[in-house]
Amino acid sequence: MKKILLLLLFCTFSLQAQIIKNYKETPLQQVLNELSESYDLIFSFSNETVKNKIITLVIKDTPLDEILITLKTLTHLNFKKISDRQVIVSPENNQIEVCGYLFDASTNSPLPYATITIESTKTGTITNDDGFFQLGMIGKNESISIQYVGYKTKILDAASFTTSTCPRIPLLTESTSLGEVLIVEYITTGIDKNIDGSLTISNDELGILPGQSEPDILQSVQLIPGINSPDETASGIQIRGGSPDQNLVLWDNIKMYNTGHFFGMFSAFNPNVIKSAKIFKGGADPKYGDRVSGVIDISSEEEVPEKFNGGAGINGTHADMFIKVPVGKALGLVLSGRRSYTDSFETPTYKALSEKVFQNTKIAENPNQIPTEEDEEEEDEESIAKNNFFFYDTSAKLIIDASDNDKILISGILTDNNLTFEVNNEEDLITDDLEIKNEGGSISWQGTKMNNLHHHLKAYYSKFDSDYLFTERQELEIEERSVRKNTVKDIGADFNITYDLDSKNSFMLGYQFSSTDVVYTVTREGEFENPIDESDNVKNKANTLYANYKFSPKNKSFINLGIRSSSYSVVDKVYIEPRANIEYPITRFLRIKATGELRYQPISQLVEFEDTQLRLENNLWIHANENIPVLESTQFSGGILFSKKGWNFEIDGYYKNIDGLTSITSGFNTINSELSTGESEILGVDVLLKKKLKNFRTWVGYTFNDVKYTFPEIQRGSFSGNNDITHNFRISNTYTINNWEFSLGWLWRSGAPFTDANLINEEIVFENANAKRLPEYHRMDISAIYRFNISTSGSWRGQLGASIQNIYNRQVPIAVSYRLDDNITTGDLELEKLQQKSLGITPNAVFRIYF
Repeated sequence: MKKILLLLLFCTFSLQAQIIKNYKETPLQQVLNELSESYDLIFSFSNETVKNKIITLVIKDTPLDEILITLKTLTHLNFKKISDRQVIVSPENNQIEVCGYLFDASTNSPLPYATITIESTKTGTITNDDGFFQLGMIGKNESISIQYVGYKTKILDAASFTTSTCPRIPLLTESTSLGEVLIVEYITTGIDKNIDGSLTISNDELGILPGQSEPDILQSVQLIPGINSPDETASGIQIRGGSPDQNLVLWDNIKMYNTGHFFGMFSAFNPNVIKSAKIFKGGADPKYGDRVSGVIDISSEEEVPEKFNGGAGINGTHADMFIKVPVGKALGLVLSGRRSYTDSFETPTYKALSEKVFQNTKIAENPNQIPTEEDEEEEDEESIAKNNFFFYDTSAKLIIDASDNDKILISGILTDNNLTFEVNNEEDLITDDLEIKNEGGSISWQGTKMNNLHHHLKAYYSKFDSDYLFTERQELEIEERSVRKNTVKDIGADFNITYDLDSKNSFMLGYQFSSTDVVYTVTREGEFENPIDESDNVKNKANTLYANYKFSPKNKSFINLGIRSSSYSVVDKVYIEPRANIEYPITRFLRIKATGELRYQPISQLVEFEDTQLRLENNLWIHANENIPVLESTQFSGGILFSKKGWNFEIDGYYKNIDGLTSITSGFNTINSELSTGESEILGVDVLLKKKLKNFRTWVGYTFNDVKYTFPEIQRGSFSGNNDITHNFRISNTYTINNWEFSLGWLWRSGAPFTDANLINEEIVFENANAKRLPEYHRMDISAIYRFNISTSGSWRGQLGASIQNIYNRQVPIAVSYRLDDNITTGDLELEKLQQKSLGITPNAVFRIYF
């Protein structure tokens, strides 16, 4: 009997061991069905799990456990044996816990406050004091970017992290220039503080901001204390009491003379191709010249794209698209374009913005009217108004890695705002045409020789055109015409060489040349045959030598000493501009700083006051001449900076004197028609307090600004300047959770000064200059963004955003002007007080796709 049992067992084992299968590109479901019969198993799975799974498999005397392991490798599915006869087939878990510890590869020290980012969503976290970070469960196919100032950026696949332990990740130091970042996340993600006192806004890393459903570079800089825009526009930026035309704004080294769309309501620069912007409130490098206030240096992409990518989006005013194309390993192309659809469709966003922009103009008094059949049948004359307004911008950039140490960049940009407004009352056709364009191009070659010799050669071309034409026709005959035209043609070149004496000392020597041709014409014709013409055409050639010495030891102190010498042909004079910028660490967390500089500006904007019908964009660029002096600015600042464990506190006091102001460039021509000169004295304090708690950030900014003008020919003694916003307070908050970002902010500031007036003997008689003030201004803004993946690989991503500016719809006057008008009933001449009111409640929404 025992022999018979042993014989049966042997036969059974032999039959099982002799299972031989050969599958070649066979559906997985067929393989599992046959294995079920061969091994007497039950495979449990859904049809969706095994769908489209094709495998090649050879089985010859193969144990079942090895077969299951092979199947898992071939299909990326889980094969879990829950009993001797049952196997569950399920999708592999694509989520993995990502965490780790960052440390210096050479010193083994932990690296706190490093930035950890999920590449596909641009969300992430920072390391704590021990260098630890945790992202939670994310997809195995995700890429993780690890960035720390002074260290090489590391990109890791999420699959490289284990679920059982948080690995230690070493970072290697990187040899950087002396202009390194001092504080990462100075205000919020993407706004960093540099060791030279400037601030850098990195668009790729910029987090959500109050009232912005997508970033706007010129709106973003207004979150920095000392920078504001009293007229609520993006282009009307005033830095430490200076006027907008006193700021140097560069796009890829191109001087920009118009920086706004929609008459300044947002910037003319497509944010999707902006790499970063460097902002100086004071203490600017001597390579920056020809302006006496701040510097905003904007750069687009500078690295050859690794793969083809881009994006497209639409919001409440316009649509845009951009692409980044790798033409080769050393050649890349970046293209972008935006255009409004306001000439075809009006959204609530457009209506809110146009209500502010066009108030007190004939456009607001004559809104769009579409004639109907009933209108045409009426006997009375009916005025039909039509407003056709649109804007667009486009840019292109070629990136060439000529060698390992040489890079060539070629950029071009075009911005355009176009408005045509017509009023037709059957007998008369009244037309206002206004077009504002800024085009430019640049080429840059930068490289390094012998590791410590750096050269940079760049050239640019910029052209600004502002053309306004008013025409009144009666039966096709021109009855009246007015012209306001301003053109600036600017070409220039810059070459500098920087020599690193050692790791602490650097010396730079450079030369700049520019030729600026300015033309303006103002023509008013009450009678077409008798024109009144005011015009000017001036060309200024500037030659500049500049030098700079930087000292930056290991304790992160900083000394920057520079000098700039310029000659301007319009005044035939040489101007010397010394500059100094010093920062010194008292402790590891506390720094003191001081700056001093002398700066000159040969070009500025005058305000054209006469009645040229449409009161929009009436600022004209002009050169200094025998009547208009070169602006001279003397500036000093000093303060302290504290940074520790997510806390940032900074207080900075400053003094600025600007000499050479005129009544026509400062907006006082309404008080005294004669040209007068004067100066301004500005005393101010900027304060910032910021704290980060995990995914929540809050910061408070405050600016005290006392701007005093002295114009002896207008008024005895000093008086408040037009831009004297004494107190400016802002609190902002952001919160990130999963794929959501939220932001809430509140802004409060003093009212602007204004000059009151009365009507005496049918003439406007003004009272003391800026003796009165408008009501205080405040508003609350809110915004939210949701980011999501469209494809499982993360290569296609989406973004939804929404924002509301002035959520409680409080409107107050922010500027006042006067004009004479005839009373319709009595025919008497009356004084009309025009109040320019602030922006009302303004919603916006955006949908974007990235690929």
